[in-house]
Amino acid sequence: MLKIDLSNKKFLISGGAGTGVGSGICQAIAACGGQILLNDINFEKAKEAAKEYPNAFPVPGDISNQKEVEQIFKSIKSEHGVIHGLVNNAGVGLRKEAHLAEESDFDKLYNIDVKGVWMMAKAFVNQLIFNNIKGHIVNVSSVHAHETLSKYAIYASAKSAVEGLTRGMSIELGELGIRCNAIAPGYVDSIQNYEAAVSWTDNPESFFEDQRNEYQSLRHAINARDCGNITVFLLSDLARSITGQTIIVDAGLTNLLHANSFIQDKK
Repeated sequence: MLKIDLSNKKFLISGGAGTGVGSGICQAIAACGGQILLNDINFEKAKEAAKEYPNAFPVPGDISNQKEVEQIFKSIKSEHGVIHGLVNNAGVGLRKEAHLAEESDFDKLYNIDVKGVWMMAKAFVNQLIFNNIKGHIVNVSSVHAHETLSKYAIYASAKSAVEGLTRGMSIELGELGIRCNAIAPGYVDSIQNYEAAVSWTDNPESFFEDQRNEYQSLRHAINARDCGNITVFLLSDLARSITGQTIIVDAGLTNLLHANSFIQDKK
């Protein structure tokens, strides 16, 4: 039976202190025996989250700040040694029409969701090269990079940039044996998504139920661990020949041409 073993390896997960995709990634890495270096801009949240997993350690730092990114890797080097995997999960959203957004909205989103991903990947790769070892990157994108909605243009563009960076870096790093992939989650069953849904519906629970039944080919709720399982696969040797790819974790959402009830086959 195939089994993913990540023991004796260390993985840095940015934005891992929340209850969304980051938590599912931490759960999956912990289940495979990997050591978790859990980064979050809120150090208190990071410390609390780290208690939930065996062999996990909190790492403070703002990934959108170059000096803090340098400090993240400096402290990890002195306290934990070399990192074998990076998961760029930290990100923020923006629900505002592009022509009404402010420059500050754009800058905040891109500084975290794009520039932060690049700075973390850059620092991670350079520490691999310095130590002459191989490691792998998984970036967290979104279905919005493929299909999107009104008021998500800037967010969708940022996630598209993440996928472009993923493809480009996979080519540049291939000769070093370093793989770079991405996952694109759909509507994950999480507190964050329910809170976000309040801005467009009075009944988030009913909204997400309709989402599953009408717009997914698989009618179950996607949970954070689903995303974590795919991430662990991409970090493992089972994915040794996969790089530059984005795996969409959306239960079939982006494949449907129409809602499930739009066309009813006549018996």
